[in-house]
Amino acid sequence: MMTNPYLTKIPYALLYSRLVVAVLIIVFSFVQTPPSLIVALVVYAIISDIFDGIIARALHVSSPEMRREDTKIDTVFWFSCLFFICMKHSGFLKTQVLQVGILVFTEFFIIAIGYIKFHERISYHTFLSKLWALILLWFFIEMTLNGISTYGFNITFWYGLVVQTEIVIIAFILKTTHTDVPGLAHAFKLRKGKEIRKKCLF
Repeated sequence: MMTNPYLTKIPYALLYSRLVVAVLIIVFSFVQTPPSLIVALVVYAIISDIFDGIIARALHVSSPEMRREDTKIDTVFWFSCLFFICMKHSGFLKTQVLQVGILVFTEFFIIAIGYIKFHERISYHTFLSKLWALILLWFFIEMTLNGISTYGFNITFWYGLVVQTEIVIIAFILKTTHTDVPGLAHAFKLRKGKEIRKKCLF
């Protein structure tokens, strides 16, 4: 059964639209913009992040290259959100500079591990990291609308450390490069040469 070539472009359109959103967020960091518009853009980005992979797997066009590209664009997107908060709510960031610095460091540390060990970007899309995206969304909306976040930021920080630590451990467990590794148990299976079952939704 042949797939409509126009349908196969949908996952890529969703993927690269997130890059457009990142650029818009950076631009809006310098101008007065309704907070509701910023929130709408970020919510759209998260929805697109969920559905680009689901649609790609349903259409059988998902590939390791696409998944790594997805991770790269996710990184650009979230750093654009961080840039927005730095520009609009610098006072809050100054009080949390250590925690933010730790999360930024762990992200670059993971990138470095990927290129040193596998010569490419790590792109595991773990279950925990998918939930972290929703927690980050909560934090960003809270900051954008209220200019402050207490519980949202604390949960984002500590949960983020757990997510990043798991990714680092998975990278050390695996002998060769892989994409879409849901968790530690799956990493041990892959290390033993076993295949893991991948579902359409993940």
